[in-house]
Amino acid sequence: MIFRSIRSRLSLSFAVIALAAAIVLGVVLLAILQRYYLNQEIEYLRGNAKYISSLVSTMLSGNTAQDQIQPQIEGLAFLSQTRVQVYDTHGQLLYDSGSPQNIDVNIGTVKDMLSAQANEDLPKEFIQITPKDNPGATPSSSTTNRKILIYSTIRVDGSPFGFDLSSDTATSNVRSKLTIAELIHDPKTGNELGSVRLSEGPNSGSTILRSVAQGWALASAIAVLLAAGMGWYISRRISAPILALTGVTGRMAQGDLSSRANVQSRDEFGQLGRSFNEMAAQVEMTITTLRRFVADAAHELRTPLTVLRTNLDLMQDEEDAANRAAFVADAKTMVQRLEKLNTNLLDLSRLEAYDHAARDTIIDLTELLGARSEVYASQAEQSGLVFEQDLPSAPVFIRADAVEIRRAIDNLVDNACKFTPQDGTVRITLSQQDQQATISVIDTGIGIPDTDLPQIFNRFHRGRNTTAYPGSGLGLAIVKAIVTAHAGYVEVQSTGEGKGSQFSIQLPVVLPEEL
Repeated sequence: MIFRSIRSRLSLSFAVIALAAAIVLGVVLLAILQRYYLNQEIEYLRGNAKYISSLVSTMLSGNTAQDQIQPQIEGLAFLSQTRVQVYDTHGQLLYDSGSPQNIDVNIGTVKDMLSAQANEDLPKEFIQITPKDNPGATPSSSTTNRKILIYSTIRVDGSPFGFDLSSDTATSNVRSKLTIAELIHDPKTGNELGSVRLSEGPNSGSTILRSVAQGWALASAIAVLLAAGMGWYISRRISAPILALTGVTGRMAQGDLSSRANVQSRDEFGQLGRSFNEMAAQVEMTITTLRRFVADAAHELRTPLTVLRTNLDLMQDEEDAANRAAFVADAKTMVQRLEKLNTNLLDLSRLEAYDHAARDTIIDLTELLGARSEVYASQAEQSGLVFEQDLPSAPVFIRADAVEIRRAIDNLVDNACKFTPQDGTVRITLSQQDQQATISVIDTGIGIPDTDLPQIFNRFHRGRNTTAYPGSGLGLAIVKAIVTAHAGYVEVQSTGEGKGSQFSIQLPVVLPEEL
């Protein structure tokens, strides 16, 4: 489906957010404008109602003829652009101007007439308005056409009611639905004469609201399209490293373990890419090590199995008891070699995979090496070697498994004794510097060729000068696994063949405040 990808869903999310924001802003804006113009309409009708009620009170309480009031009501309705209705105290309709759109008055003539008298300081009086059916007539105070009472503070560009005669409001079909009522009081006695109701006033705000709504709709559509486009662009930038990482994982799934992500950014995707590369490197190293392990194991097993099968075949056809006993002895030797190889493999796997709880035990290396000195001295003596030991007088504490640490040191001492000719020297030293304890096993043996140093701690790796010596090539791998499990490291130094070697184990010590 189209919306199953992150790219399309992110674009859609941007568009939805933009649409929601536009709707909220539009609704709030239109509501504010509508409230504003509603208040304007109310103020407009209320102001005109007060003014017209004062004029009507003068008409009703004065000597104005009844037949003259209706034209004046129509004139007031035209000038205020409202429908003016006059009611008596019982609610009976007395006068009704009708809709301001239906009043037959020439707007241009009214404007000219108002402009001519704008600068005259006149009291309230009757002035003439020319009807539409005779637009060419000249306004005159003697003419007996419709007469409208006009307030003395008329403005040139607008009526005293706030209606601009130069605008199109007078002919607008959009009218307000509000109705404002104002009581009519006798200006002399203050008695209530009735009420004036103004309705169908100008509603210029509807045009503005309609324009704002149209502009808002257009702006919203543009904003949604821009947001969708921006979301598509951003989603491509975001999904590009994911797609690249997906391609790398696909190649790895097909067997290309050397594939790596091209990491350039420093953001979260860059961190993900670097983490993936580290994981891929670890997987590749694990797979490569496993393959090498299988190949080396098969190679190591092939020799004893071949010898064992050959001895069994020869023993089956051999009639001489002495020869048969020799074949049996060789077979037992091969079986013991297989058993030792199997034990070392199991121990190595356990050391690499199992976090032993005894590694939290605090032990004294000085005491441990002192206790093993007699064993090491006896082993060196049996090999015709000189054993030396240099231990500090103060204890050196570490947090470790005593059995595993002893086994690592034993393996190094065994190798030193095995690869050192008679009359040679094997020496063990222990020292502490800062927060590190260093155990060194130094011998004057056959040494290690420079080409073998990088792989000396790998499984089944044996130096090219050790073919004449027995071994499986797992002893140093076990030493490294033990030391690594204890947060330490092991290193080797050799000056070349026939010049001896030095293996050093460094482990973190336990500070006095931790005891």
